[in-house]
Amino acid sequence: MTSDESENAGADAAFDRIMESIGNDGPFQRRYNIIFNVIAVLFFAMCVVNVLLVLAVPDHRCRIPVTDDEMLNATGSDQWKATVYPMEYNSRGEYVHSSCEMYNISYDEHTIDDYTPPSNKTETVSCLYGYDYDRTYYDRTPVTEQDWVCDRELYGTNVFAFVRVSEVCGTFILGQLGDRIGRLPVYLFSIATAAIGRVLSIFSAHSYWLFASLAFIGSFSTNTSFQSPLIIAMEISKDANRAALSLWQLVGWTAGVCLAPLILWWMRDWSWFMIVTSLPCLLFYCFPRYAIESPRWLASQGRYGACLAQLRKIATINGRPFELTEQQLKALVPRPEREKTYGIASLFSGWHMSKLTCLLLFSWICNTIPTFTLFLLSLQMGGNPFLNNFWQGAVELPAYLLGQLCCDRLGRRFTNSGAFLAATLACLPVVLLIHRPGTELYVTMLAIVVKFFVCVTYFALYLQSVELYPTSLRQTGTSFGIIVSNVFGAVGPYIVYLGTSRDLRLPFVAMALIMLVGAVSAIFLPETLHQKLPETMDEGRQFGRDQRFWSIPKRPPSRTVIETELQELQKLHKPA
Repeated sequence: MTSDESENAGADAAFDRIMESIGNDGPFQRRYNIIFNVIAVLFFAMCVVNVLLVLAVPDHRCRIPVTDDEMLNATGSDQWKATVYPMEYNSRGEYVHSSCEMYNISYDEHTIDDYTPPSNKTETVSCLYGYDYDRTYYDRTPVTEQDWVCDRELYGTNVFAFVRVSEVCGTFILGQLGDRIGRLPVYLFSIATAAIGRVLSIFSAHSYWLFASLAFIGSFSTNTSFQSPLIIAMEISKDANRAALSLWQLVGWTAGVCLAPLILWWMRDWSWFMIVTSLPCLLFYCFPRYAIESPRWLASQGRYGACLAQLRKIATINGRPFELTEQQLKALVPRPEREKTYGIASLFSGWHMSKLTCLLLFSWICNTIPTFTLFLLSLQMGGNPFLNNFWQGAVELPAYLLGQLCCDRLGRRFTNSGAFLAATLACLPVVLLIHRPGTELYVTMLAIVVKFFVCVTYFALYLQSVELYPTSLRQTGTSFGIIVSNVFGAVGPYIVYLGTSRDLRLPFVAMALIMLVGAVSAIFLPETLHQKLPETMDEGRQFGRDQRFWSIPKRPPSRTVIETELQELQKLHKPA
C-alpha cells in the first residue's frame, strides 16, 4: 500500500468510526431509507412509466359517416364489416378486417340497406373520416385524441426512443454533477424536472414535437433520481446494510411499476393519471430534516462546516452526543489525494481492463433492450394490458430475491450467464405459440417468465459492475454501462413496432438472439464473490487473470478474514 493509499484508507476508517459514534444504523438511517428509498422511489417509478403507459395503442378501425342509430344497427354485422373493411393478416397471423384501410365506396343509408359484396378490384383508401377506438380499457389518451395510429403509429415509438436518449443524456450530465456539486441538489433538480415535464405534457398533445420535448425533459433525470438517495443512504450506513438498502429501493420501484397501470385502469383518463402519478414527487421537498447532503462527500470536498451540520442532524435524531469541532474533523479526515484517472478513457487502459469493460457493456446492452421491449410489448399483447403490465412488474421482486440468493451461493458469473440462457430458452415456446388462436394466456405467462430471468440478470450485472472496477473508477464504470445500454435501448421501441406492424414473433426472436449474446459475454467475466475487490488501477488491470474458468467461488476461512482485518487495522494505526 502506498502512502497516499494508506492516508485515504485511514481517512475512510476514521469517518467510519465517526459514523459509528453518532449511529450508522439508527432511527435516522431507517427513516431516511423509508422516505427517500422506498416511498419516494415508489412515486418516482410511477412518474417514469406513466408516459409509456398512456402511449399504448388500443384496437381501432376506420370511422364511417353514418348516424349513431345506423351504426348501432349495422356495425355489429359481419356483412356490414365485409362491406366497409378489406381483409388482411395482422401481426398475430390472424385474417381480420383492416384497422387502417376502408373500401372507397359511398357510405349512406343505401349502402347499409343494400349489401353489395366488394370485388378484388374495389379500391381501398386510408381512413377518410377518422378512427373509432376500442374503449374497453381507455377513455382518453394522447393516441386516441390525436389519432397517433396507422400512418402516425411511429409517433409513439419515436417518443419511446426520445425517452431513452433523454435518460442517456441525463445520466451523463447529472451523474458527473453529483460528484461535483453534491448528491442533494442533483436529487432535488431531478424530481422537479420529472414532475414538471410530465404535468406540462398534458397540455401539449396537440403539438407532437412539444409533447416529445416535454417527454424528453421529464425523463432526463430518471437514473439520478434513484442513484442520489441510494448513494447518500449507503454513505451514512454501515457496510453490512448496503445490499439491503439496494434491495429496499428495488421494492419501492417494483411497487410503483405495479401500481401505475392499476391507477390508469381505474381512472381511464390520461390527464388526471399524469397529474396523480407526477405531482406527488414534489412532496419530497417537504422533508428538510431528513433531506441531507452526504457528509462523507462533503468531507471529501473539504467542506467541513457543512459536513458537521449534517452529522449533527444524524446524531440528534439518533439520540447520540456529538461534540466534534471543525478542526478536529479536519485532522481526523483530511481531504484525500485521489488516484489520477482519465474518466471513461481509464476504463480501456490495458488489454485486460478493456476486455472486462467490453464484456460488461455487452451484458448491459443485452439486459436493457429486452427489459424495455418486454415492457412495451405488455401493452400490445392480447388480454388486459394493465394486468399484463402489472404482472410484468410484480415478477421483479421475487426475481431480485432469487438473484441475491444465487449470487451469494453460485456466484455472480454463473447467475448472470445462466439467467440470460434461461430467458433465451423461454422465448422459444412464445415463437411457436403466439400465432395459434386461444394461446394468449400462455404467451403472457411465458413473457412474464422471460422478464423474471431478465431481472435476475440485472441484479447480478449491477453487482458485477460495482465489484469489477477499482475504487477510483467504480461509479464511472457503472454509469458508463448504463449510458451505453440506454443508447442501444432506444432500439427496443422499433423492435416492438416491427412486431406490431409485421409479425408478433419477431420481437421474441430478436430478444432470444440478444440474450444469447448476453449469456456468452457474461460467462467470460471473472467471478467477484468472496474476492478482494480492486482498489487501485494496477489491481483492476490484474483482477481475475488467475481465475480458472470452471472454478466455483469458495468462502475464505474465517481465521484468514480475521487476520487480514487485523493486518489492515495495524497499518492504519501505525504511527507515521
